[in-house]
Amino acid sequence: MDLLSALHSFVRVAATGSFSAVSRETGASQPTISRHIALLEAHYGATLFARTTRSLMMTEDGRSLLPHAYEVLEILETAETALGRRRASVSGLVRLGVTTAFGLYLTSRLSTLLEEHPDLSVELVMRDGFGDLVEEGLDLAIRIGSIAEGSLIARRLGSVHRCVVASTDYLARRGTPEHPRDLLNHPCIAYSYGGTRHDWQFARKGEAETTVAASGPFRANSSEAVLQAVRAGLGIGMLPTFQVEEDIAAGRLKHLLPEWTIPELPFYAVHTGPRTLPLRTRTVLDFLIEISDVLRQG
Repeated sequence: MDLLSALHSFVRVAATGSFSAVSRETGASQPTISRHIALLEAHYGATLFARTTRSLMMTEDGRSLLPHAYEVLEILETAETALGRRRASVSGLVRLGVTTAFGLYLTSRLSTLLEEHPDLSVELVMRDGFGDLVEEGLDLAIRIGSIAEGSLIARRLGSVHRCVVASTDYLARRGTPEHPRDLLNHPCIAYSYGGTRHDWQFARKGEAETTVAASGPFRANSSEAVLQAVRAGLGIGMLPTFQVEEDIAAGRLKHLLPEWTIPELPFYAVHTGPRTLPLRTRTVLDFLIEISDVLRQG
């Protein structure tokens, strides 16, 4: 068990870049964390971190060990979770940060989870921008796109498929684009975090990739606002397929350029650690894994 504790300390030091941060996180003393790293270095006969008075850098040997350490702890976590569920009920509050679109999708499906675990509570913190999990007191968060924070532990759930849509009323007034370049003649509703340029990429077998600079009189940093604008006929939007599939099925919106593919966005559940999650948080994560199949559908 000493070696497993040392591996846990190792992955957290690798994630945070600080012995003192791991000490605060785990409640173990800083000398204990140092002993854990020393134990691993003695066991493997390798230096895992290069230390100076001002910095802590992982060595090449440390980078080689890291994925194996994660794998070992993941196996242990799975076993503990399986056995823990036999011994204990799932209870307590889980604060989950989600994008607006996924939050609305999730809300309509949470009854299954909450009925199965009546002592579990879930609070959704809905926003499209990325916040700090620690500052916001989040146990888990959904991230779509690349993940920059090295301290986050991420579980990839799949990919978000997107499509270009417009209302039937809009198309009756303005016509239907037949090629991505035709979008240049239409107001495009950009989903943005405040940038000034919004490129939409398209690919089709046998043709060069086409990039269109989407522009129009309206844009928003909320996908739900973009959807409402598209429904209102303000223009053409690019949105997650799961967000618009009901509108398409009902005939309110039309899927445009279906023969063209749009790059998918990776979709993650992230947390700050420790690697072994509390049972209530692991239960919510497992639920997210179960329902994420919709995001893998084209």
